[in-house]
Amino acid sequence: MKKFLLITLLSTCAIFASQSAKEILKDNGCMACHSISGIKKAPPFDRIARRNSRRSADPRGEIINSIKNGSEGKYPMFSDTKMPAFSYLTNEQLNTLADWIMDLAPTNLGRGMGRGRGMGRGMGRGMM
Repeated sequence: MKKFLLITLLSTCAIFASQSAKEILKDNGCMACHSISGIKKAPPFDRIARRNSRRSADPRGEIINSIKNGSEGKYPMFSDTKMPAFSYLTNEQLNTLADWIMDLAPTNLGRGMGRGRGMGRGMGRGMM
């Protein structure tokens, strides 16, 4: 019985000891440059999720690498912005952030008929 209680207590402590993505973002000042969906000094997290979902075979790994080692030049609109390395973050924190960012990716990432300009098959004239 004591062994069971000890295991339960340690598991509970481990769960509460881990930080949420929003806490990690706040503690490291990420929101000073990034936003969730709006434009600031750096690309918004939803755009990061969408880009990595479309272009990378390992989107989570790509995001973790960018956070851990820094990033520059991936987004033309933000070419003059350099993201610093956050190499001191733990693997748990990096995975938490990558999971949170990837949860923002749209679920329908099909290639579609349009040319990425929001025109689709209706050519922007309200046709369905």
